[in-house]
Amino acid sequence: MTKRLLLAAAAALLLATPATTAVATPPAGDWTYLRKDAFKHYACKQKGKNGITVKTATFLNGDTKAIDYDIGAYATIARGSNKRLIDQRTSVAWRNDYVRMTLRGAQSTDRVWVQGAYYGPAAPWSDGVTVRRLANC
Repeated sequence: MTKRLLLAAAAALLLATPATTAVATPPAGDWTYLRKDAFKHYACKQKGKNGITVKTATFLNGDTKAIDYDIGAYATIARGSNKRLIDQRTSVAWRNDYVRMTLRGAQSTDRVWVQGAYYGPAAPWSDGVTVRRLANC
């Protein structure tokens, strides 16, 4: 019986996930997962003074070199085409493994696009997620 208990305890230790493992979860609150490149991108929406405000959160996803090389995130709202950008932001302000940005003036039919700010031009209308699909913040 003692052997069984010791084996069970040893197996539990081997199968346990280390507490120090970083878990790629969205920030606190309700967020919609948008996409993944080197980072993981999330967004949510709320009613603003002039339309819908979209909040974005880009998770570092373990890529600490991004901080060293001043690589951040780019976010935009597109209306009707890839060229008609309503609001856009770029930030390298990493805090607690996230870059957060706020975009204003969106409508429910607009599309939001977020990407790592390390690669080429975006196609925010073609590839974006419709604002109406976002979780409410």
